[in-house]
Amino acid sequence: MKKTLLLVTILVLITSCQQKPKTGFVDTEKIFKEYQGSKDLEKELKEKQEKFSKKYDSLVQQWRQEVMNFQSKAKKLSPKQLQQKDRELYQKQQILQQMQQQESSKLTADIQAKNDSIVKKVYKFVDDYGKKNQYEYIFGKNTTGSVLYGKNENDLTDKILDALNKDYTKK
Repeated sequence: MKKTLLLVTILVLITSCQQKPKTGFVDTEKIFKEYQGSKDLEKELKEKQEKFSKKYDSLVQQWRQEVMNFQSKAKKLSPKQLQQKDRELYQKQQILQQMQQQESSKLTADIQAKNDSIVKKVYKFVDDYGKKNQYEYIFGKNTTGSVLYGKNENDLTDKILDALNKDYTKK
């Protein structure tokens, strides 16, 4: 009887030690596409781009109008005046181009910084989720092939996306 009890205990211990680790995976492309923080960032950056485009287009339109006015009056101007006005218009054009390049660079840097912030937040959230829910591993599924296949019951994407969006709306 004691041997049987000891044998059963040993079998239970061996079996419990051989349990599969709790794992899951997340479709990272879906997370970043459908995360409300990403959507809000995209909207914010689009609004910034549109605002700048309107301002820039207005300045370009003014410059074009100035060029047309200059062209219509060019016959009445002296060569020196023509050269002076041509130089002024060229300088204004250069300023407009520099302005566009600076704004584009600024917007690109802003996009990169905010995207990096979102990536860090999502990865931290998944890390905390895994710890809280006692996962040993949570893999990322994406086009680079870190997870090529996973059973649907191991797909945590929607659970994490829902929790991430709830967390986002709280803040």
